[in-house]
Amino acid sequence: MGEDLDSLSLKELQNLEQKLDASLKHIRLRRNQLMFESISALEKKVKEIEKEVARQAHIEQQDRHNMSSYHFDTYISAAYQAGGNGLVEESPRQAQPSIVLPPWMLQHINH
Repeated sequence: MGEDLDSLSLKELQNLEQKLDASLKHIRLRRNQLMFESISALEKKVKEIEKEVARQAHIEQQDRHNMSSYHFDTYISAAYQAGGNGLVEESPRQAQPSIVLPPWMLQHINH
């Protein structure tokens, strides 16, 4: 394009320039529209992923809370089954409960 311009008059060149400007304007509008649609779709995907990540984090937090409550309940239950004095006595024949306490509880027990 642009090779056979020598034979065109000034008016023909101006008309060609106007047509090119109009075509470029149309092309740029379409390109911008496609980019906007693409950005909107990506923003929607990001929001969906953020919601899923937040949901998973909430589930994990609930699981950690439930697990801590379970281990605490197991400890309390084992302590009172052993005699009600809060001490679990070891017995060679009896299997010991697997007790996992959160660090903040260990500080209170050790002091």
